Amino acid sequence: MAEAGVLEMFSEQELTCSICLDLFNDPVSTPCGHNFCQGCIGGYWASSTTCTCPLCKHQFPERPQLNINRVFAHIAEKYKEAHYGTGKPHMSDEMIKCDVCTGKKQVAISSCLTCTASYCEAHVQPHLNTPFYANHQLLEPREALRGRTCPLHHRLLEVYCRTDQICICAICVLEEHRTHRTVSVQTERVNKQKLIGKTELEIQNRIEGKHFRLNELKSRLETVRNYARGEMSEVEQLLGELSRSVDRIREELVGGMEEKRASVETRGEGLVTRLEAELGQLKVRRSRLEAQATSEDHIGFLQSFEEASAPIQADSDTQELDAEAEVSLHFSLGEVKVALGELKKSMDEIRMGEVQSRSSLTSLRESDSMMSIQTLRTTKSQWSLRDLKKIKSGSGMSVCTL
Repeated sequence: MAEAGVLEMFSEQELTCSICLDLFNDPVSTPCGHNFCQGCIGGYWASSTTCTCPLCKHQFPERPQLNINRVFAHIAEKYKEAHYGTGKPHMSDEMIKCDVCTGKKQVAISSCLTCTASYCEAHVQPHLNTPFYANHQLLEPREALRGRTCPLHHRLLEVYCRTDQICICAICVLEEHRTHRTVSVQTERVNKQKLIGKTELEIQNRIEGKHFRLNELKSRLETVRNYARGEMSEVEQLLGELSRSVDRIREELVGGMEEKRASVETRGEGLVTRLEAELGQLKVRRSRLEAQATSEDHIGFLQSFEEASAPIQADSDTQELDAEAEVSLHFSLGEVKVALGELKKSMDEIRMGEVQSRSSLTSLRESDSMMSIQTLRTTKSQWSLRDLKKIKSGSGMSVCTL
């Protein structure tokens, strides 16, 4: 009876929090004498640069340390039981209540990651029918709170502590983070979004640079291939007119050219493969950043921010320039072509038996002259590279090696 008399001394308005407009839940008293829900006043101060009372606007030098008014909390719970048939739920009660309902709260059926609130069937309708909420992500309440609740107070992580760089709940603001700099997760998301935008722009610029280098490298490789094919075609045409005795020369020339072309192309293709792999990794990271940038999950975004904004490994421009410089090919074949032309003429004269004496033969040593006379009598199939070099030196020709 005494307890009922105490309840009659308070009206519902006196037991209502002026922030959430609902009956007190873990009420605390500020130094100026006003009462608020612990979570409500913590959330109010979390996003404010100054610490003031929501009612009288009295400003405190820092967030005061507030404790739950156990007597007032007991009176509020008894009032709820007497008028609404429900009190504070036990910790074993896993039902998540609607954050909008006043008085007797209904069971929540959906939670919004953008609004960081849970709604019953009646109060979730604006999210379902209003275009303004079209981009808000709704989840089943337990799924929405998984990984997004304070392990100490079992409340939603709706505040971001800039001092410790972590997400906290409204009650944490009044306790271990009382003297820290805090903002709402929505406000911090906006700031971090700008940093992500800078990272994304840097990646985009890097991708464009890689595209330009890749196209330039492919163009250079194609030029090398065309040049090599043209040069080899001309050399093959000259060598094809020679007899089998110059096959060895053909193998040395063409083989050397092919070997250098293959070496340059192998290095170039290796660089292309590496650039394509780096380009693929940058595109994958950009896709993840785009997915994070468009996500409405503030808490998930902040929790993965460190990984998303990790510094990009710098390219070694010196190595890339050195590698690209190696992707070039040039054959010094001017003298070779002249020498092969002269050699062909010499071979034609030998084949027709119309070898003519040249003034340059008089400058040969006796041993070289005897060798030249002997080789003139040799059939075409018996010629060797050593014989050709003897004739070459005697006719004033010089064969350049690759």
